Amino acid sequence: MSSRFEFLGSTAIGQYVPRDSWFHQRDPRARLFTFIALFTGITFTKELSGIALGLLSVLLIFSLSKVPIKPALKGIRRALPFILFLAVLQILFGFRLESDFVFWSIFNLDITHRAAVSAMMLVIRFSILITLLTGFVMCLSTSQITAALHYLLKPFEKFKFPINDVTMIVQITLRFLPMIAQMAEKTAKAQAARGGDWEQRGFNPIRQAKRVIPLIVPIMVNSLRRAETMAMAMETRGFNAAEKRSSYYQLAFNWQDGALLGLASLSMIMMGLAGTVY
Repeated sequence: MSSRFEFLGSTAIGQYVPRDSWFHQRDPRARLFTFIALFTGITFTKELSGIALGLLSVLLIFSLSKVPIKPALKGIRRALPFILFLAVLQILFGFRLESDFVFWSIFNLDITHRAAVSAMMLVIRFSILITLLTGFVMCLSTSQITAALHYLLKPFEKFKFPINDVTMIVQITLRFLPMIAQMAEKTAKAQAARGGDWEQRGFNPIRQAKRVIPLIVPIMVNSLRRAETMAMAMETRGFNAAEKRSSYYQLAFNWQDGALLGLASLSMIMMGLAGTVY
């Protein structure tokens, strides 16, 4: 049952869903590259056919990984007001030409075919990206993400790039986000117990913003305190990210991982080569 204090359940980070599927059995580096390639292709494609290919690729990942698509639909529903707001801005203030066909005028504003198509593509693109990101967090655990990122950045170590520092920053960030959501839940419940206004009475963005503002200071103070405690604990245990580190689990590629990389690269290239609508 949903609650107005449910921040942790609404946080996508850390919602890993283990499955005995073909996609979950693939190398974490191949899975991470697949998501990066699809995200890049969907973001930069300019053709409806490219967006359709991205949608089919995302649905194929959900099918191969056997993860539920319902969380992705919930994420789209939460972000829908913001997406529609951007679509309206695209319609009203988007790029237009004098030769564009105007099919509706309202308050001395002309809505052209170009603006309507751009707004529709924006809504579809954002919805697919949210679905892709939801599948990403459900198919890769935080430890797999950091391990894959470490191995993918390994070649840059020859150029004195601090890959251990970067992967440690990513890992700490991924671990901290669910903790911040849990901290926000506790703070909101404490404020409501002391008479804070946390009742839901319809959709009112101003009232929702007023609820969030009192959470900022205690969350920032507690986050800094936790970060300081963790830094002292790491320093006490002699942690040094600059030293060469080993891993208990060694990642190994096989031909199925290579096939996944090839399909992801092909999808990205096909979406990138798609022509413009106009």
